[in-house]
Amino acid sequence: QRIKLLEEYKQALVHQAVTGRIDVRTGQPYPAYKDSGVEWLGQVPAHWEVRRLRTVVEMRVSNVDKHSRGGEKPVRLCNYVDVYKHDKIRADMNFMRATASDEEIERYRLQPGDVLITKDSEMWNDIAVPALVETAAPDLISGYHLALLRPRQVIQGAFLFRAIQSPRIACQFHVEANGVTRFGLSHDAIKSTLVPLPPCPEQTAI
Repeated sequence: QRIKLLEEYKQALVHQAVTGRIDVRTGQPYPAYKDSGVEWLGQVPAHWEVRRLRTVVEMRVSNVDKHSRGGEKPVRLCNYVDVYKHDKIRADMNFMRATASDEEIERYRLQPGDVLITKDSEMWNDIAVPALVETAAPDLISGYHLALLRPRQVIQGAFLFRAIQSPRIACQFHVEANGVTRFGLSHDAIKSTLVPLPPCPEQTAI
């Protein structure tokens, strides 16, 4: 029961921090707010922006499966279950082994600061579960059923990871999930998701 209460508190704190309800550096609200122009988000700190994911990340959706083929190089695959069960991805974790072409390795190789999200699920409200890549390796690549979000200079991966954990931001993915017995997110649905964007020093603090 205590763990459940702490998890609820953690989620509430994440939401307050990434949507600007509190300034984590002071523990108090920001001095000035403005209308975000997004009904579900409400007001944000006056100096923050609200941007679509397509403007702050490069998205890569892997098609590397779990098979090993002759003529390809051995790799370790970060798969759906690795992301779903872990907040953080580290190179020393136990990953599935497979093979991939040079082009696939180059395109889907993980880098520290990348954010991976699950783009398929059996439930519409259990999709876009994020994980942050903390450490990587030359042979560690993104596997099938995942979207790799590589931050551009304006956003930090650690902040993006926490933002996607916020219930209101995650809800955008949930309502865009299509399916009947299994649900999935289109590329456009992922790229169109709105995220609050504080200046980089504040992202670091959060």
